[in-house]
Amino acid sequence: MGARGIRVEDPADVAAGVRAALEHRGGPVVLDVVVDPHAIAIPSHIPASTVKGFTLSVAKEVLSGRLDDVIETATHNIGLL
Repeated sequence: MGARGIRVEDPADVAAGVRAALEHRGGPVVLDVVVDPHAIAIPSHIPASTVKGFTLSVAKEVLSGRLDDVIETATHNIGLL
């Protein structure tokens, strides 16, 4: 397709990766940033609708037999605090 690909694996390299993507003038750019698959982004303000949606999502995971995934995600994120 002709797009330039930039992969960022180290958090210290994010600024340089974004800068390189923005400076590229030869066509489209794909910025591939490796992230922690279990990390939950926590905004400074959480609207009630977001809490409701998150709770519903977790309940659906539990009811569909994916309690192990819920526990793994929670355990991982508690370790990040």
